[in-house]
Amino acid sequence: MELSQLLGALQDKQTQNTQHDMTVLETAFREVALSCGRAALSKYLSEMSEAAPICPNCGEPMRNLDKRSKTIVTLLGEVEYSRNYYGCCNVERECNEHAIPKDENLGVSGTRFTEAVKRVTAQIAASDSFKDTSSNLKFLCGIDVSAKEAEYIAKDCGAKIIEQQLQEINAAFDIFSSAASKPKAPIQKLYIEYDGTGVPIRKQELAGVKGKQPDGSAKTREIKTGCIFTQSRLDKDENPVRDADSASYFANIGTMNEFSPLLYSEAVKRGVDHAQQVIVIGDGAKWIWSLAQEKFGGATEIIDLYHAKEHVANLVKATISDRVEIERQKKNLFELLENGDIDALVLGFRELPATTDEQHNKIRVECNYFTENRKRMQYPVFRKQGLFVGSGVIEATCKNVIGKRLKQSGMHWSVAGANKIATLRCAVMSGAFETYLQSTALRNR
Repeated sequence: MELSQLLGALQDKQTQNTQHDMTVLETAFREVALSCGRAALSKYLSEMSEAAPICPNCGEPMRNLDKRSKTIVTLLGEVEYSRNYYGCCNVERECNEHAIPKDENLGVSGTRFTEAVKRVTAQIAASDSFKDTSSNLKFLCGIDVSAKEAEYIAKDCGAKIIEQQLQEINAAFDIFSSAASKPKAPIQKLYIEYDGTGVPIRKQELAGVKGKQPDGSAKTREIKTGCIFTQSRLDKDENPVRDADSASYFANIGTMNEFSPLLYSEAVKRGVDHAQQVIVIGDGAKWIWSLAQEKFGGATEIIDLYHAKEHVANLVKATISDRVEIERQKKNLFELLENGDIDALVLGFRELPATTDEQHNKIRVECNYFTENRKRMQYPVFRKQGLFVGSGVIEATCKNVIGKRLKQSGMHWSVAGANKIATLRCAVMSGAFETYLQSTALRNR
């Protein structure tokens, strides 16, 4: 009847105006389709058969006490259905147990949202603010989910993914599970990159945290972020090419003891034990290389070339004021760096025209930095092996995976909330959301 009425109204309109408005037509037919779908789903759910549940206390079948209706939010919109309400009538045991098995079977016990709606909500919330998630769901899907409900759903989903990751961490340290994780296809080059970036945190959770404010206080907490990807070929110019869709991401605000197992677990999952070559690329932070040697002994370690160049440029600018001379010195020193001639580079540092104690101290610090990392700066050797020498992937990860979602204007997170949403976003950006979705950890408790 509704479809007939719609067609009649549209035909009447057409006789008045020969110009068709596809937006009006599409919107009208879409609403009819959804309305028919909601009616059909309501009827189907109401007529679903259900067996009487067994009382967990006395073991006897429960009795159907009455029928009750419930309205749930589905991908079709709000749907009302009826279901039986059961109770145990064992007078002697006085069990006082009640159950609604249909809700349990449909996965909507204790919630008004279906798993499909939760999935869509969480996936959108991984990229958009909770307010935008709410409005996008309404505009695109016709589903009413408030910003607060979107936040709860997304954080709950992130928490369940964290639970699954904890299981993976335990499995990663099991030699049998590790061996079973051997990938089907051989991995030529497996890259591991990780770094830290600041996330704005609520003031009450920043007590005692050292920061960059004039008084030494902090507005952010560091979230350690990692990316693992593979490489199997070079382009026509002999430059390395990252394998398509091979990047996986992970992040955590916490101690090194919390991030380290997460890093190792992801590496095991990606086949670190079976890769022909493992490469760790990072900046000069000591924690990066300490962790690399602890977890990935024997890996090829590379200091990001562009980060190293930044060290050189800052030193030159700190000791020379003439712009022409700055550019000349940078060009000469960059050439030494790219050639992997670190001894000559350090000698060049010592010949810079330093006059103050501060300048001499900066030269000393940089000489030590490059000397200590000499083996990680053999760029001609790395290039000959067809390897990346820059950490652009992790830089992009910090900016695009973490920054675009957790560092928007006006955002202030709790540590727990930031970890849940960062975990959710990493799962979506890694293409692993569907895998986690199939896990029992994502189903209603």
